[in-house]
Amino acid sequence: MSRARMIQLKEALERTGWKISGESETEGIFYVSDEEIVWRLSNLWTGKKTQLTFYLFDYLGRRTEKLGDISYVVEKEKGLELYFSKIKTEKWKSDLKMFVRSLYPPMP
Repeated sequence: MSRARMIQLKEALERTGWKISGESETEGIFYVSDEEIVWRLSNLWTGKKTQLTFYLFDYLGRRTEKLGDISYVVEKEKGLELYFSKIKTEKWKSDLKMFVRSLYPPMP
């Protein structure tokens, strides 16, 4: 289920001009290393760059590499957080939209 939310986030970011690359060129955007997934973002319209880090841990807080154990993502520059709530809820849709809007730099 977390993979589906990551795909929704990716699509929302791409609609606002962000290009996404994973930490590993060969493994792509779902590559897990040390309980994290890292996306490097660059905005094609503004040239702004940033990084998103997804954190994985199971329900007991133990180490994991399963995508289903992602609970939130943090943006490096501003420290913005997006928690992964249930995908079919209004909360998820609203939080996703607000997160993406917060990343987008204001136009001069």
